[in-house]
Amino acid sequence: MILEISVIVPIYNVEFYLCRCLDSLVNQTLRNIEIICINDSSPDNSLAILKKYAEKDNRIKIIDFEKNQGVNAARNSGMKIAKGEYIGFCDPDDYVDLDFYEKLYELAKNKNADIVYGNAKILNYLAKEETIAYEKSKRFSLRCFWTGIYRKTMLKKHSIKFPTNNIIIGGDNIFLVHATTVTEKIVFLDNPYYHYIRRNDSLANIILSREKCHSLLFCIALTLRRLNISKVGKFRYCYAYKLYLLSTINLVSRVSDISMIKEITKSIIKFYKKYKFPINMNLSENIPKSIIAALKKKNEKELFSLLLEWKNNEYYPKINIKESILQNRELYIWGTGADSSKTLIQCKRNNWKISAFLDSNKDIKEFNGYKVKRPEQILNKARRNFFIIISSRKYGKEMAKSCKYYGLKKGVDFWKPY
Repeated sequence: MILEISVIVPIYNVEFYLCRCLDSLVNQTLRNIEIICINDSSPDNSLAILKKYAEKDNRIKIIDFEKNQGVNAARNSGMKIAKGEYIGFCDPDDYVDLDFYEKLYELAKNKNADIVYGNAKILNYLAKEETIAYEKSKRFSLRCFWTGIYRKTMLKKHSIKFPTNNIIIGGDNIFLVHATTVTEKIVFLDNPYYHYIRRNDSLANIILSREKCHSLLFCIALTLRRLNISKVGKFRYCYAYKLYLLSTINLVSRVSDISMIKEITKSIIKFYKKYKFPINMNLSENIPKSIIAALKKKNEKELFSLLLEWKNNEYYPKINIKESILQNRELYIWGTGADSSKTLIQCKRNNWKISAFLDSNKDIKEFNGYKVKRPEQILNKARRNFFIIISSRKYGKEMAKSCKYYGLKKGVDFWKPY
């Protein structure tokens, strides 16, 4: 019998979360799987937990690193020994629905697909909010690589793996862009969920140091070097180019060192000069047009000034909402952070009356003198007699996806910043 799926789990210092993850994997309704766990020389009791589970379930395979090598090396080592027809990835602090891999595998076989993606439920412990991330409308995605399964022969044919040379963060993006641009068959499924836990101490949530920033800049360049435009086509190459150029610019929002912002500015100009768009594409969809204008003029000084202004939160997108849309509707601001205060200022300038703020944190009762309600109190309303302004630039995409999940339309029922 062909082994259907190999699930790869890199493990480091996660003893408090590991059992929940393993329970969700060993109890999958798809039984013909293997669970490859790589202990990356974890200093806690993770290895002992793995051994206990392996004693009870021979589908669990353990790779034990003597020295810490990092999550990318751990995933690559799992891919080397994987025997499954498809390969999936699960982080040890996350977990999946019990029928997650069965649903993905059945669709992969029915559609003869190289990649199948499910959805993710993102649980933010810091804000105590759960949002649903829908990716199926995007042909290629930089998010949620762990919500998919990948045909092993496709990964091997194109030498798709995680980078290990001095990569602190960003390696999963290289893997994902490489995989999604070389394959011809990607399908999506709405109802199986990967439960992603955003921890306060996780690597991705800590403000970027110089080392992390350089790692991401390196990943951006490495991704494009991996792609052969003659093989992947102009559209796919442009997609990767655009996404990574925008990602570089958005690094600024997560950097505190002014000199690092200067380095990013130089990298952006150099990057733009080196990698030309094969076809014309609109860059100003996600960032201010003034920044794009400075980029196209290759004006490093002007670009640095604009990025610094953006970083210091002095810049906030103009909220463009037609007055006719707001007539006879309650107006809510989703979020209770610094961006929410900037949103409120614009609303007052426009004489827009705010009914309340929205926030999932039940401990927040009031903000700027306004009552704070839970988002579900508004989103669950049968009548669409309200309009929501999403204030957060950091979590705006996730909030917008939640709005769309409840049937709201962008520009008609809600607004979000860049």
